[in-house]
Amino acid sequence: MFTILERNEITLVREKSSFIGILVHATSVESAKQYLLDIKKEYPKAKHYCYAYIINGAQKSSDDGEPSGTAGRPLLELLNKKGMEETLLIVVRYFGGVLLGASRLMSTYLETGVQVINSADIVEISNLYGFKMVLSYKEFDELKRLRKIWGFSFENIQYEDKIIVDVLGDEEAGEKLANAFPHANIELIGKRKVYRR
Repeated sequence: MFTILERNEITLVREKSSFIGILVHATSVESAKQYLLDIKKEYPKAKHYCYAYIINGAQKSSDDGEPSGTAGRPLLELLNKKGMEETLLIVVRYFGGVLLGASRLMSTYLETGVQVINSADIVEISNLYGFKMVLSYKEFDELKRLRKIWGFSFENIQYEDKIIVDVLGDEEAGEKLANAFPHANIELIGKRKVYRR
């Protein structure tokens, strides 16, 4: 799954109407609702605030007064197609006086969504497992070598009589570490969500 960590925004103009695509990171439905309220204050004279979000499995979309199925649903389908999660996509429309028709309206909302996602700094969401390890300096040298092969990352390294280090890896990490370091002390310290560029 993918998300963004920084707000991204683009503007598309069609027949004097402005379509402002806004993509934000939202970790809860409540934060998405608050962000929608903030956008309405930021763009107070807009005609429509169409949106879609996918947050922790919850999905919702709104056409906000546009013809049914021309905005919210295509935006939600776009988020699903791109594998987005923890993401709120809003398209604010300032009506320019020219009716686009349902087909052209839908393609314009979709194009705005595609452009704002494609221009964003996308990160991958990974669920990693953390393990606290106590091992010898020689074992740590071997662990550093294996880190590149297995894609592990290290945190909180303490150099004492032995090395104490937190190792982050996938769901198979514990078994790999136990097999490679049978004499090391290995303790599961939990699961963590990590955002990787």
